Amino acid sequence: MRIPIPLVIVFSVLLISCQNDPDPTGIGLIPEGDLIDARRFDSVRDSGTVRTATIFHPIAPASSAILSIGESGNFRARSMIRWYTIADTIGWRGRIVSATVRLHTLPYHIGDPSSALTLQVRELKSFWSSFTLTNESMDTLDIAQEVSGSITAVLGDDDSVDIALDTNLVRSWLVKMDTGAYTENYGILIEATGGVRTFQSAETTRPPELTIVLETASGLDTLRGGTIEDTFTASGPDPSQETGMTVHGGLAYRGKLFFDVLRIPPASIVNHASLYLTIDRSRSTAHYLGRDSVLVYQNFDSTRTVLQGTPILTRVDNENADLLIAEGVALTRAVQTWVNGKGNQGLLLSHIGESSELDRLTFFPAEADSTLRPRLVITYTPKP
Repeated sequence: MRIPIPLVIVFSVLLISCQNDPDPTGIGLIPEGDLIDARRFDSVRDSGTVRTATIFHPIAPASSAILSIGESGNFRARSMIRWYTIADTIGWRGRIVSATVRLHTLPYHIGDPSSALTLQVRELKSFWSSFTLTNESMDTLDIAQEVSGSITAVLGDDDSVDIALDTNLVRSWLVKMDTGAYTENYGILIEATGGVRTFQSAETTRPPELTIVLETASGLDTLRGGTIEDTFTASGPDPSQETGMTVHGGLAYRGKLFFDVLRIPPASIVNHASLYLTIDRSRSTAHYLGRDSVLVYQNFDSTRTVLQGTPILTRVDNENADLLIAEGVALTRAVQTWVNGKGNQGLLLSHIGESSELDRLTFFPAEADSTLRPRLVITYTPKP
């Protein structure tokens, strides 16, 4: 028997209205000024407890459009690249005239961009995956001691560099391709000194290029690598030991934020919530894109730092460029959960370029002046 649609709608509405806990369904449909008996909680004005922290969470930047390579100050970045296919692999029987990997630059850097960069290539001799490799797991990789290619060059923002590879290494790749052991081609690691520079990854229109020139009985033949997997890992200063709440791209430091909302009567309906964060410019950097944006997540487990649920992207205040604002259904629902007594684990903040950009945003912490510390403003309607 088919249930009439209107009956289904009425039944659904009745179920919603009979919930034990308030739910912010329909929030934003009524302007705050038209809400009946609406009240406001301000974490600053009402002296609500606020706690801030910077926490570390290892990441594997598999989808990064940027490959960072080099050393500068306390930063170190290394990139891994491999090609799963090489066209016409039977050509390994010829003499390899040359083999090069070409990298295309991006305009982001740490250090003096006019300084010469010395790039070195080493063979990777053990399995790795861009989806699981983190800076902390680099020690488990088998990396050859001998250098398989190097070059020193001054690179521009829209430039390219060709690194000549050891032909014996490349020949081993071709042999494995031809014998079906292509999965044992683990590729190369590229590191550098003279600063940190950035290059385009397989996620862009100008990925790393492998070009092999062979001499056979028929003449010269050019082979090209395809189906690329690449990633990078980075290490740097530990902001968790510093003042402030920091989110750091590339290094995967996240912010942790807690607001005590016990002053709001239980069973109140949360109509709206706004989060305000003030950037500490003296502790923030903009080596890469310098985007003043973070993603705000509800934290569901105080013992973990995993990002779950739908995030809110902050916006910059129209009058204060150092002030970021987060608003939206996801934040309001999170606050409603806290008010309902379902567990307040606070919020997690991540850099918008967490997997790719070695930039950091540091916010004034809970201990800062009342005009600078994180602030949460909630409009709610108490239970009649």
